[in-house]
Parts: sequence; C-alpha cells; structure tokens
Amino acid sequence: MPRQATAPCKRDKSDEEVGITGSRLCLRFLKFLALGSLGAFILTVGNVASAHTFSNWHQERLHIKHRAKRELGAPFVYGGTTPKGFDCSGFTRWTFHNNGADLPHSAALQFKLGHRYGFKRIWKKKHLKKADLVFFNTSGSGVSHAGIYIGHGKFISATSSSGVHIDSVYDRYYWGRRFVGATRVPATRHYNLDGTVNNANGGLHNAA
Repeated sequence: MPRQATAPCKRDKSDEEVGITGSRLCLRFLKFLALGSLGAFILTVGNVASAHTFSNWHQERLHIKHRAKRELGAPFVYGGTTPKGFDCSGFTRWTFHNNGADLPHSAALQFKLGHRYGFKRIWKKKHLKKADLVFFNTSGSGVSHAGIYIGHGKFISATSSSGVHIDSVYDRYYWGRRFVGATRVPATRHYNLDGTVNNANGGLHNAA
C-alpha cells in the first residue's frame, strides 16, 4: 500500500504570536531583575556611605557635647562612674558609653586608644574637634586627667576641686601647660566614601 504523503505542518500564526509574547515577557523579566540588582547595589553603597555622613558624625559630636554638659555641677567622687559622682575617666567613660565608644576606666588607657585602628591621635590644640577626648599631665608623671573637648577652646571634665566643670585648654596658668594630646573615637571621625577627608588646605588625608 503506497505511503500517503503528508503535508508539511503548517505553523499557526497564533503560535508565533505566543512565542513573541513569551520572549518579550522574558526580556522584561530580565530587565526587572537587572534593575532590582542595581537598586540593591546602590542601596548597599548608600548604607555604607551613610555610616559616616555629615548628619551621623556631626550629630554624634553634638550629642556627646550635650550629654557631657548636662552633668555640669555633678560632684567628684574618686572611682565614681555615675551622675551621683564622677572621677575624670569615670565621667568620660559614662558620657561615651553606648554613645560612640566603650572606654576603659583610666585616663592613661583612654589616651592610649589613639594608637588603635579606627581611633585618631591629635597632638595640637588647634586641631581639636567637639567630642575629642583631651588629656593632661597633672601629676608630673604622664597622663593623669581626661576630659571632653566641647569647642571654642573649652573642655569639660570632672575635677577634684569643682566636680564636673568647664575649663580652657589654653589656660596659661594650669591646663594649657599640662595638655598632652587628644584621642578621637571612630564614631566622631569624618569619613568620605573612599576613606579620606578634605582638609582646609584642599588636600586629601585620612579621616579627620
């Protein structure tokens, strides 16, 4: 029996339209995924950058300053670490606790933090910024007093004579001559996205 010839399969036009539509949907889906990935990347970079944006580090500095000043007049108590009574390093430790740094209860050890990664050592008074930890040699044998710089040449600290009190780092009779240096904690340092900062002279340096 002779084989019956079969006509070539005729491609239905609707099949072609379905294929084209499917391809378009696939392309749209791929574009959606690509845009979503790009958005996630931008969001991630934005979050990294925002860790040290102006509002964050600047507000942290102001917060530390205001938190410290609220304790003006608090009494001096040797070994004290609460508003009921502070010694110098107890005051700085309390002020920064949960607000930028977990500091040791020792002026000398707080000073040494300036050598740790993320912290910054400041040697000159003219380079001080609000919320910098400032240190003094009041004993004649090294760092023995700590305070917090609050701007305009002033610092706040717990003193044995006046409790929590504001003085000048430029005081020529006592504090000015005993200034040793300062430590800036990571939370109050000003970073650009690339880890540098523009200084007043226009150059690029490590974060301020």
